[in-house]
Amino acid sequence: MGKTLLLISGAEPALARALREKGHVPVVMDGDHQAPAFAFAESCLIADIWQASDCAAAAERYNRKIRKLDGVLLAADAALSAGSVSQRLRLAGLPLHVAELANDRLMVKRAFLSAGVATPWHAQIATPQELQRVVIARGRDLVLKPAEQLGPATIRSVAGMEDLAVGFQQVKAASPSGRVMVEPAQETVLLAGFLLAGTCHMKAADNMRLLVERAASALGISDGPVVAQVTQAGGELVELSPRISADGEYLDAAVAWAIGESVPAEDLVL
Repeated sequence: MGKTLLLISGAEPALARALREKGHVPVVMDGDHQAPAFAFAESCLIADIWQASDCAAAAERYNRKIRKLDGVLLAADAALSAGSVSQRLRLAGLPLHVAELANDRLMVKRAFLSAGVATPWHAQIATPQELQRVVIARGRDLVLKPAEQLGPATIRSVAGMEDLAVGFQQVKAASPSGRVMVEPAQETVLLAGFLLAGTCHMKAADNMRLLVERAASALGISDGPVVAQVTQAGGELVELSPRISADGEYLDAAVAWAIGESVPAEDLVL
């Protein structure tokens, strides 16, 4: 029997369409009124997916007034929003304490390093002067990111900045905690996987699968979908997001996990 599933992010229409084709009822949440996945949604919820409290409130209203939600699926790096909705509605899925960790890039990097997970150089910077010193030492092939996961629009390339101080202040203003990090700008690839009882299932070389498995364990992720951002050159892990990939790999497994059912083994074979 089909389930009513909240899909956080309307940027991936193929996911909403796939859910509908599988007999489920997709309810898509996004702040963009023209989000492409809305075309395949049973209902459209307008909420900024980077604002966890707004997402939780919108999902609660829909669940109470319109239709009961059976599970939450995440299609963007907005882990805190998914965790907040799951907690508010008492649904299976991403635990809030895991979502809070996954939402903080600096805490994630510390967890990776503590677990021996290879990750690129990075640093927290507090002033434009610190950024200037980093640029002198390492060049301009860098990116600035707020410590929190707030979407690609908040990331700035240092190479394209006319004024480092202005660029720094823009990123700092985007961060709720006022924390900014800098790291190299690198070519990366995305690898989709699914964690089941701590074991990572992934179409990748064993060394990469084990790297993602160790990183997920460091973040407290034992079950559910993940997307790993890995450097193309060195195989270092840049970020690990507890979400579904855009092409819907492991979608059936993710649905079963989101609604609190056992994940069939066949759903982990691609």
